[in-house]
Amino acid sequence: MNESEVSSFKKNLEEKRVELLERLQKIEDSKHREDPLSADWEEQAKEMQNNEVIDALDDLEIKELEDINLAMKRIEQGSFGQCTSCGEDIELSRLKALPFAKNCINCAE
Repeated sequence: MNESEVSSFKKNLEEKRVELLERLQKIEDSKHREDPLSADWEEQAKEMQNNEVIDALDDLEIKELEDINLAMKRIEQGSFGQCTSCGEDIELSRLKALPFAKNCINCAE
């Protein structure tokens, strides 16, 4: 992989990181609403279910942010685009679809 490709992936990852941080902040803000629980049991059940969905989204966003940070570290170390399991190059098409991929398609399966 050449320098301009790596630079392009780095820019993409940095943009994605900013986007994720903004989404995480919105999720965090929604968790700390001061609204009291509804008196209606059905409404309370819906609110609790919504909170569970928000928590699941939060977990997914945090995991993706961690993956992006690890990819950025691999860029700094010069190992970006190499499978962390077998050491082979990760296909460019895979990295374009999943820029924080750490494994080639064979090792990912």
